Amino acid sequence: MSSISGDTKVKALKYDHQADEDLRNWIEKITHLSIGNNLQEGLKNGIILCELINKLQPGSVRPVNVSLLNAPQLENVLNFIRAILAYGVKPQDIFEANDLFENRNMTRVRATLAALAKLAKAKGFHTTLQKGILNEEM
Repeated sequence: MSSISGDTKVKALKYDHQADEDLRNWIEKITHLSIGNNLQEGLKNGIILCELINKLQPGSVRPVNVSLLNAPQLENVLNFIRAILAYGVKPQDIFEANDLFENRNMTRVRATLAALAKLAKAKGFHTTLQKGILNEEM
């Protein structure tokens, strides 16, 4: 049984940071909303995610819940998941709500957002910031 070397761990942490930056820039460019420094915290309430899919596919999520309470925020995340499924993201590429909401698996969340970016590009939605996302293997 082998362990991950220190260099590999540093590269993995660096990779995650860069993936977060690329995704943050792509989402902010499309939505014109600021996520902040922490991707998970910025997306957790689902508002920016709903705005993202509404920009890619207008009317996908109506209404978007603006609340400090957990239940409406979780509902936003679930509505986003349903909307990207309808948009064409494959079920196996989609994170579970608690992966984001409870910070359980941000790698999966990043992979979902990268899959969404690739699909958006395939459907003709282009931004100058997608190049880094589309070349990454999440």
